[in-house]
Formats: sequence, structure tokens, C-alpha cells
Amino acid sequence: MDAEKRILQELASSWVSLAAEYAENAVGVTAYYIYGSSEHGASTANAYFEQDGVVVFPDLLVGADDELLWDLQDALVDDMLDAKAAFVAAGLPAPTEYRLEYRVEGGKLDLQLEFEQLYGPGLREKSPIEGIEYWLGDRAPKLIRGE
Repeated sequence: MDAEKRILQELASSWVSLAAEYAENAVGVTAYYIYGSSEHGASTANAYFEQDGVVVFPDLLVGADDELLWDLQDALVDDMLDAKAAFVAAGLPAPTEYRLEYRVEGGKLDLQLEFEQLYGPGLREKSPIEGIEYWLGDRAPKLIRGE
């Protein structure tokens, strides 16, 4: 297996495991969506969950232990930074954006990557913390609730 595939496989495996652990006591969860961005010296990552047909922020996942939320988010970012370091060590360009979708039933995994700078001066006017909205559109939970 080449280095890029190995790095991405390790990242995806860890992210799916972290999301599954966080959601283990929540019923009606059919999918995990994990969004990560790392560019211009800033990194962010979060997991979102489809529960009863609605994609929700992790703190709104009914049945989850939200005391684990900070641990989940820290681990997601740490994994992404470890992957970035592994890409650099292998002499490969590191993605700037990760979009992971995991379907619980059947274990279907889809990982999409972006390698271009997406945020910052002259680029998108919004922040990478709204990346889930760019990715999932109207299905995404809104950062500013009520919009």
C-alpha cells in the first residue's frame, strides 16, 4: 500500500472509531459526517451525526455523552495534524480539507479531499467552521441556529 493510502486509511479508521464511540448510546444514528480543515496555520475538525433523518451538531445528538465532546473534537484535530505530518514526512502534499461520510448500516465510507487553499484573503469570505454547510448544503446544521 502506498503512503497516501495508508495515511488516509489510518485517519478514516480513527475518525470513524471516534464518532462511533461518541454516538454509542444514541439511537437512530444512520451516518457520521466528519469535516476537517487545515490551512493558513489554523485547523478545525468536527463530527456531525444523522439521527432520525436530521444532521445535527454533536452537542445535539440525543443519547450522546456531551461531556466527551471536547475530547472528540480534540482527537479529530490531533488525528488530522498527525496525518498532515505523515504526508509531509512522506514528501506528499497534505490535503487542506477532509470530508468523511460514513453510513452506519453497511459500513459505507466516502472520503473526499481538497488540496487547494479555500479560506482566507481573496478566497471564501466565510470560515472553515462553516465547511459542513458548504459540503452538505441545506441538510447541514446551521452554525447560527435559526437561519
